[in-house]
Parts: sequence; C-alpha cells; structure tokens
Amino acid sequence: MSYQYSYAVLMNLNREQFLRAVEQGRALLKELRTDYPELKLKPVFSRFGPRSGQCDLTTDLKEMLKAFPEMLVASGDTKRLRELPGIIKAARREKRKKGLLAQLQSERSAVTQRLINPGLKLYCGDVMIEYRAGILNYESLRCLQQDLRLPPELNEVGSIRVVVGSLELLDFIANEDG
Repeated sequence: MSYQYSYAVLMNLNREQFLRAVEQGRALLKELRTDYPELKLKPVFSRFGPRSGQCDLTTDLKEMLKAFPEMLVASGDTKRLRELPGIIKAARREKRKKGLLAQLQSERSAVTQRLINPGLKLYCGDVMIEYRAGILNYESLRCLQQDLRLPPELNEVGSIRVVVGSLELLDFIANEDG
C-alpha cells in the first residue's frame, strides 16, 4: 500500500467511490485488530477544523445525516432529508390527515432515492476515517501509530488519534490496489 499522494485537490466522491473507500478502511481495520487486539479499535468518520464532526463508520445515509451531516455535500435534498423526520413526527403528534403523512413519507423516499444516485458526488473527500481505541494502552497505541500500513504524516506519536486517511485517499489506494 502506497501513501505517496498529493492533497492539493480534494474532491467529493460518488456512492461507488465512497463505498470503496469505506471498504478499504474496514479491510485495514480487520488486519490491525488482529495485530492490536488489546486496543479494541472502533472505526469512525471525522473531520477537525471547519465543518468538523464525527460519527460511527456507516454507509447508512440517514445515520450520516443525523450524526455528521457536514460529511455530505450541502444541498437542498440533504437539508430536506434532515428536516422531514421532524415534520413527519409533528404531523403524527397533531394527528393530521393521513394523506399528508403519506405524502411526506413519499417525499422522504424520493429525496433518499435522489441522494443515492450513483453519479452524485455527495460525500466530502476530506472526511477522515480514524480508529478509536476502546482501551487506551499507550505502548500499543504508539506502536500502531508507527505501523507502516498507516500514513506517517497523519499519525503523531503522543496523540491518541489513529488516522487511516481521507475518503479520497482511501478510494485512491483502493483503485491502485484493485
């Protein structure tokens, strides 16, 4: 696995690229869990700085919108999909017409379908996949951060972060390996 890669141009990823990057992150996690079982590693998406946030590693669009909406490219559809559950819940509470509920649920389904369009570049390429240690064993953590399977420029000994790379980088590596 080669980590020689330029970060000059970060791009957004479509669904296929996103899934490939997540699979690359999961495959590496499987290897590292075998070598560092004492750390009880857990994968997450994260971003620090502007538009920061984090959530568990998932491919479920609704979960991402709920926990870390900033990992998705802002659009009218992503905003609407975030609003709809609250609107539907309020409509149920007020016992409005069933036709309205059916219409709102249909709209939610249609918006979701538009967002999983394979060509739509919905996922921000600068979002990182990290492995969080469930048990902080500092000696093992230091060894993991120096593991050659991880990008050295993203992992600093003394930190408790274990950064695998950006979604864009992981997709790039998966394409190179594939």
